[in-house]
Amino acid sequence: EKVDTVYMLLSACWHLQAPKIQPPKSTDIAVYLGKSMTLDCLASGKPPAQISWILPDRTFVREVRTVQTLPSPISLLQNGTLIITSANFSSKGDYKCIASNAAGADTITYHLHVAALPPSIGEGAVDTVVIHGIRNHEGDYTCYAKNKLGKDERKVSVKVGPNAPKIKLKSQFLMRVKFGESATLSCQATGEPIPRITWISPRSDVIPMSSERFQIMDDGTLVVKKVRLADEGKYTCVARNSAGDDVKNMKLEVEPEEPFINGMKGKSTGKVWGVSYQAVLLDCRAEGKPEPRVWWVTPYGHSLSAPYLGGRFQASITWTLPNGLVLDKPQTVGRVSFLVNGTLQLRQVATFDKGTYICKAFNSFGSSALSYPVAVMVFPPRITSPLHSITRVNRGSPVTLNCVATGIPKPDISWTLPGRTTLVPHNRFTVQGGIHMTEEGSLVIQNPVLMNSGIYKCNAKNALGTDFKSTYLQVV
Repeated sequence: EKVDTVYMLLSACWHLQAPKIQPPKSTDIAVYLGKSMTLDCLASGKPPAQISWILPDRTFVREVRTVQTLPSPISLLQNGTLIITSANFSSKGDYKCIASNAAGADTITYHLHVAALPPSIGEGAVDTVVIHGIRNHEGDYTCYAKNKLGKDERKVSVKVGPNAPKIKLKSQFLMRVKFGESATLSCQATGEPIPRITWISPRSDVIPMSSERFQIMDDGTLVVKKVRLADEGKYTCVARNSAGDDVKNMKLEVEPEEPFINGMKGKSTGKVWGVSYQAVLLDCRAEGKPEPRVWWVTPYGHSLSAPYLGGRFQASITWTLPNGLVLDKPQTVGRVSFLVNGTLQLRQVATFDKGTYICKAFNSFGSSALSYPVAVMVFPPRITSPLHSITRVNRGSPVTLNCVATGIPKPDISWTLPGRTTLVPHNRFTVQGGIHMTEEGSLVIQNPVLMNSGIYKCNAKNALGTDFKSTYLQVV
């Protein structure tokens, strides 16, 4: 039998499309000096077009990379975008993008201009100019600044004949005030226009119109609130208007007197409660003139000397602890830390730390003392959660036995199981049913069985004693 064979020829035809670059809004581009610029070159075509760039210096860029042109780099991204980083005047010129494939090519050229910033007349310029004796020149003058990128202008008013400021009572040079009181420094000035008053502190800082420490009144008077030693020094008042300025210096001194401790003079008391096994801080910030010397007296009668001068330590400092140990520099020994600011820190205080700690400061004008009666709060554990004498539970039903206790220091919770095994938090004990404790002290039995029946005892313990509660767990 004859069999005919038929052959079929299949052919594929690839449709080619020449590249077409998407036209930008403008090819005439301006960039400010030092700024970055992005030049897009998005092209369509089949097969996809290969993007190349020709730079102003005739450098040919085709691969995705960064060209280290001097003095700023140029990067070509995967999508054909060209990025110019930190443009400079040598960056200007023509940037030509070429999109090509097997069907043809398309090009676009960007003309890049690099320019300095547009003109700007400084905001700090004085708006008013004073000219004496030329009255016909009085009026408004306008200054114009312009370049290719823009323009700016500022109007200046010229007025003839204002009076320069003059401060009254410039002979007042010294002001003495007691520690903690307010000082009033006068600075009244005349002039046309009305002068603006500015005060400069001894640290050469401009004093704000109103703050926690200072207040400048409408007439220019400066009020220094609750004067401290750090406020001493020369204060300068500056009266200024468009015609000139005038200056007045005043010296502020704190009168010598007995020291202040934490802002209080004489004998004072500050009650301190300490929590057992926590830290207690006792501060003694002494100020006075002359600068006072400071020391502590502990409940045991020990003196802890500390040359604490004028709110800061300037000499060698020693603390003698109740056990006789001497600290001659900021350090930590056992539970006691001698801090750099003079504070004595007791960590993990105990009942034997209670008593009155006295901080004393003296100078040639007197002395002050600050007493710190320190009481330590402690009490033994007490279990506050209810725990019934008998707890019934069905086999396989999870059960939780709660145990909440109070006390200072915070009590440690544990459970004693029927087999006298003791559990603490995070420990797991498995006896046909998996028993474990939570961080809060609760006992959890996930899958109770008959052999879990028995007496379960919750124990609460701290340094002052113990407490416990029991329940009989009956699994039915």
